[in-house]
Amino acid sequence: MESFYKFYCFFQKTLQDLYPEPKELETIFFLLTTHIFQCDKTTILLRLSRKEKINFFTYDKLIKKLWELKKNRPIQYVIGHTYFFGMKFIVNEKVFIPRPETEELVNWILQEDHSVYNHNHSIQVFDMGTGSGCISITLKKKKPEIIQHIHAIDSDQKALDIARKNAKLHNVKISLKNVNLLKDSMYISTNKNSVNIIVSNPPYIKLSEKKLLHPNIVQYEPNQALFVPDEDPLIFYKKISFWIKKRLTGIVYVYFEINQFIYLDIIDFLKKMGFRKIEIRRDFQGFFRMVRAVYYENYK
Repeated sequence: MESFYKFYCFFQKTLQDLYPEPKELETIFFLLTTHIFQCDKTTILLRLSRKEKINFFTYDKLIKKLWELKKNRPIQYVIGHTYFFGMKFIVNEKVFIPRPETEELVNWILQEDHSVYNHNHSIQVFDMGTGSGCISITLKKKKPEIIQHIHAIDSDQKALDIARKNAKLHNVKISLKNVNLLKDSMYISTNKNSVNIIVSNPPYIKLSEKKLLHPNIVQYEPNQALFVPDEDPLIFYKKISFWIKKRLTGIVYVYFEINQFIYLDIIDFLKKMGFRKIEIRRDFQGFFRMVRAVYYENYK
């Protein structure tokens, strides 16, 4: 039998070229081992320090997972889940892996008071490009008394199947809709004086920026959730904004995750479309990655 310490050394040696940042490699190691052994990080550290033995069956599982990582497969897909707002979410190659930046976007929504225009009507949320459902499910879990209706929308039925599993995992009810935002029209009746929240982390990476990404993103995460043509990088923001103007009345709060390289273009577009109270925020890395705007031209 091999020891924890020996596997740790072999793990480091195998992946150090792919993940040169030591902290990132350490994180991946603990994500894998806590998953396989179904324990916490402290237990793994104790077993490492004691150089405990690993039985052959478990060691074989670890090595198989290690080879997946060696092929650039993201650790979240290797173990089949990730965490968002401290909650566990099922993920696979059909859905984009939730990022900390999106947690910041959701936190922004949760911090704001949308009831000022509510007039006792419930708030309706549209999660455009829901993927794993992490945004919709988190909002429903955190604000069940305010947010009653959530429409989680995605063009990929297999992604919606994952979102459905996650909704069941967290015991929340959301309405899942298979809609291609670029091709399909979507009609949902709303109250004239209702309050609507639109939230989206749409594809926004230009194809020319593909070379800047880590290979595990390009090789495994769904391209349709990542890339937009260089000639029209705002295509999803445009489609969503036009839909808002055509279909929604009442107060509409819009929250977008954005490409930091074209944030000025997005602000300019939203202004031209008649959105007001536009605010842009930096993420934890200091990049302009999220914007909030309000549309209430038809509000009476």
